[in-house]
Amino acid sequence: MKKDTETRQKEIIEISLEILKEGGAQKFTMKEIAKRAGISEQAIYRHFENKLAILTAVIEYFKSRVSEIFKHAMEAGSPIQQLQKFIETLLEYFDNHPGLAVVVTSEDIFQNESSLSLEIKKMVESRISNTIKIIQNGQTAGEITDKYPAGDLAFMILGSLRFLVINWRLSSFSYSLQKEGVSLKRSYIDLIKKG
Repeated sequence: MKKDTETRQKEIIEISLEILKEGGAQKFTMKEIAKRAGISEQAIYRHFENKLAILTAVIEYFKSRVSEIFKHAMEAGSPIQQLQKFIETLLEYFDNHPGLAVVVTSEDIFQNESSLSLEIKKMVESRISNTIKIIQNGQTAGEITDKYPAGDLAFMILGSLRFLVINWRLSSFSYSLQKEGVSLKRSYIDLIKKG
């Protein structure tokens, strides 16, 4: 049975993420995607111009999910609760989609492609900006320490989350990212909580 365009594109993206998870950028080939999808390489080109177009679609997919995660976190209540919810939900998302962790923590995949680098940069800047807003709201409410600038606190949180995800990826996803993140999340909150 022939699949519609949207279904096939989603399948190609999901297969691409699996390939990236298992073998990184080196195994990410049109031939491997076609083999796993059970279609010809030529059929892939009906949906995506090239690998760059697939990676761009993957990044767009991830950006929309991170945006949803932030929106969901903002409904959690206080700024501290919002940060906790953001961290929990992001780590849960990576746990369930490890291929995306490979994409967003492997600069070698997009370092020579300016369009991909720009999209990743926008995504990172948005994550930083949203985290700063939550922290600033917490500082204004007297819930989060104002001893340090909100931007510094955001970088500390996001940077350590990134290293947690990188370590998880380098361990071949051998443990639950969510469970490992519980202690880290608790440490953040203890460090930034006022009083």
